[in-house]
Amino acid sequence: MEILAAIGAVLTAQLHETVAALQVAQAGATDAESRPENKYDTRALETSYLAAAHTERAESLRRVLAQLHFWRPEPAMTVVAPGALVQLDGERVPRLVFLTPFAASMTVTVRGAAIQVVTTNAPLAAALLGKAAGDAAVVRVAGQVNEVDIAAVDPPLD
Repeated sequence: MEILAAIGAVLTAQLHETVAALQVAQAGATDAESRPENKYDTRALETSYLAAAHTERAESLRRVLAQLHFWRPEPAMTVVAPGALVQLDGERVPRLVFLTPFAASMTVTVRGAAIQVVTTNAPLAAALLGKAAGDAAVVRVAGQVNEVDIAAVDPPLD
């Protein structure tokens, strides 16, 4: 599926950026220039915390990439479920949304179409799950209520 490949490409790029940042942080934490000049100098400690955060992020991205590699959503869905591409009509919502049980929110482009990727625990996805083409969904985000119409589930990409 092209959407999964596009998501994988974005996540792989994020992983490479995170690993590069991790290497910089590790080098900074162990560099002789980072040795504390006095008891209040915390540069090396802060850099080691940054390296730890990058390590956690890299591991998280690796887990999501592994899940993505083995996940096979059901083709040609008629009801919104994880793996569905949903075409929406409504104000202040993406036109095409792809629901995934993992991966962070991102936008990917497939065949010239911008597709917003959302996890199934996001408010938009929660409002769409179980609905079909022609249904309306009420999305509540940050105290605002927005109604969207589901134009199609798994529409063809031109």
